[in-house]
Amino acid sequence: MTTKADFTDEEWTHLLQAPTAAGMYIMMADPNFVIGSMKEAFAVSAGIISKEKESNSELLTALLADFKEKEMVKQARLKFEEKNLEAMKQTSFNALKKVVRLLAEKATPEEAAEINNWLYELGVKTAEAAKEGGFLGFGGTRVSEKEEKALQELADLFGVSR
Repeated sequence: MTTKADFTDEEWTHLLQAPTAAGMYIMMADPNFVIGSMKEAFAVSAGIISKEKESNSELLTALLADFKEKEMVKQARLKFEEKNLEAMKQTSFNALKKVVRLLAEKATPEEAAEINNWLYELGVKTAEAAKEGGFLGFGGTRVSEKEEKALQELADLFGVSR
């Protein structure tokens, strides 16, 4: 069993940033207008809140508990050096790679799988939160081709099946 105490403060910050990174990776794959982006961002928040009720491991429970603390939520924000889409997407993916490595090194395989699956689910919820294309909500698709590609990349990274 892995606990928060098994991680340094910096490592824990990386874990806290992972949900945002998963959502941002999808959002940057195929940016949406303001309303769509708000729906996608809300999907990440909702995914954090809803998972709290069904967490099995102490590690994920501790991680989710920190999202209730204002100071920890500030730590969960990703820092972007560049403000262009491709750089933001790459920063998000690199943050997720760090988390996958951290979990492989420090967490049990079951805990790592639970968190990796949860992060992938957040990506899926983000992709499905707003239609892509169309006009004023009519037409379009639930998940765009670019988002599908990004989801496959996340699935590969997290070792989950689609």
